[in-house]
Amino acid sequence: MRPFRHSFMVKVVVCVCGFLLLFPCASLADNWLKVVGSDDYYYGVGRGQTVDEASKQAMAFLVEMIATHVSSEFTGLLEQNTMGQEVSSKMKVQSCIHSYAQSSLTNVKQMVHGKEPNVEVLRYIRRSDLMTIYADRIAKAKDMMRIAEKALESLRLDMALEHYYWAYSLIRSVQRPSEVKDDAGNVLINWLPYRIEQLLSDIDVQFDGRDEDRVNLLFRYGGKNISCLEFTYSDGRSDITGRVMDGRSMIEMEPGYDTNVYHLNIEYEYLTQTRGDAEMESVLRVIPRRTFKGAEKSVGTLATPVAAEQKADSVVSPVQEQAAPQPAASQLVANAAVQADVIGKVVEAIREHRYSDVHNLFTLDGLSMYRELIAYGTARIVGTPQLQFFRSANGTTVVRGLQMSFSFRRGTKTTFVENVVFTLDADNMISNVAFGLGEVAEKDILCKFAPGWTDEIRELIMEFMENYKTAYCLKRKDYIRDIFADDAVIIVGNIVKRKTPQLNDIDRRAISQEGQEVIHYNRYTKDQYLRNLERCFARNEFINLRFSQSEVQWLEQYKNKEYFAIQIGQEYNSTTYADKGHLFLLVDMSDHNAPQIKIRTWQPHEVAMEKLYNAGDFYNE
Repeated sequence: MRPFRHSFMVKVVVCVCGFLLLFPCASLADNWLKVVGSDDYYYGVGRGQTVDEASKQAMAFLVEMIATHVSSEFTGLLEQNTMGQEVSSKMKVQSCIHSYAQSSLTNVKQMVHGKEPNVEVLRYIRRSDLMTIYADRIAKAKDMMRIAEKALESLRLDMALEHYYWAYSLIRSVQRPSEVKDDAGNVLINWLPYRIEQLLSDIDVQFDGRDEDRVNLLFRYGGKNISCLEFTYSDGRSDITGRVMDGRSMIEMEPGYDTNVYHLNIEYEYLTQTRGDAEMESVLRVIPRRTFKGAEKSVGTLATPVAAEQKADSVVSPVQEQAAPQPAASQLVANAAVQADVIGKVVEAIREHRYSDVHNLFTLDGLSMYRELIAYGTARIVGTPQLQFFRSANGTTVVRGLQMSFSFRRGTKTTFVENVVFTLDADNMISNVAFGLGEVAEKDILCKFAPGWTDEIRELIMEFMENYKTAYCLKRKDYIRDIFADDAVIIVGNIVKRKTPQLNDIDRRAISQEGQEVIHYNRYTKDQYLRNLERCFARNEFINLRFSQSEVQWLEQYKNKEYFAIQIGQEYNSTTYADKGHLFLLVDMSDHNAPQIKIRTWQPHEVAMEKLYNAGDFYNE
């Protein structure tokens, strides 16, 4: 038998060999000795009063044995090899192996001898199987790199940085990271941090004016507005989370805090977004965090604000610069001087906190929405509005292009930037206020080529999605109840952690990485869903939705009905929870004044695109 490095393993083997002499089952004893006496396996032995207790102890010994034998090869974790660092390095590797034990070591087999309260358990895995697990993790990292590149195309710097950094962390957690290469031959343990540093360094943050304790900022990448991004800053007292939307954000300092330079740190780890992915969360918690110089941004306030420079030089504003492709001329109001005057008065009232001065510009419904908007955190105007006026049904006008920030102070202070949309009726009274979808989703609906779509259809879909988003953010329970059909199909998917094999799973086959992401679907009635939603509203100070790329299909085959299938990326943030996923809505818009959601599904972002719900899953032609 091969000598062991640690005395506790020698004691375990001696104890096991002596105990096996008492085994009534020769085959079990033979199999047990075959494992512990072979170089083909990693194993651990545990004892306890219950099977579960003995199994956990055996798993801990198994993890330590693996860590002992592979620690010298985990070069991605071991920064120094001095004697003083040896124990610390081994602990890092052991923690890393634990990340596999919690998510990937599903093919660990076990043998059990005895009965409770005197049980002994052997947990073991073939060394060759461990190499397969490394390969699964590498494949997952490469998938994340593809997601990052796709996100970068739409200037979703948040998702690009997140998935690049997660891929980098996964590569660091495999046995020989220096041997992992992409299709171009790049060594990923070196290329990924270079790529992340490159992205961070190319993010340009510019001062765009200050209003008392509030500082407006512009965020660009490659000369274009960044669609979404997160960062942290100090307001003079504590660290605050800020969020960028369509190139704009605002930081709010403590009263009296005076400085000419503000320091930001761009977020790239996104640890809070790993909920539901036990493997990724475990890896990020045990792999030492890598710092990047490019994440640190300093913004001076002595320079002329960007918006003022552009106005003086007659340069197109950054929002306009990134707006291509633009809506067709037929979608816009040619002469909107009256509507512009109305919105201008509202903007001025919000800036000066004289909210009630413009109550006379709203209908009763519009005024109710306006009050809810102002009460959504601390509301502020961001930058100079770049307004566009869209034609809508029944002589109404929809005004887009006003950006506002909303700050929340319960727990960790958080600030969101939202596009705010106003609808003016035929008498130029503001009849509705909503949150916009963001430039990416807006352009998908307003500008994408779609045969047979009229301007009215495009605007109808936009308004519905804007009102849908706003209803969740402002907790409009009555509106949500009205838009769901009484017989609506509501399906919500959640990732469920797969249990490790039990006692009788000795011959169970290894499970692939994709197979471990078990998604459990719950179907709710309308009343069940609304009760759950009401509890969610009650426990959160804020809820915020962000939409990304969308695909909308007009189901023309349903005669006398206007059914639309909407598939859209959704990012959900609240006081207590955050996630990303795919929202699917099947909406009956036959009555333009009262759309009805027939089907709503939500699936986690881990779901492969070909497995997303679509209209064909519920309706046949």
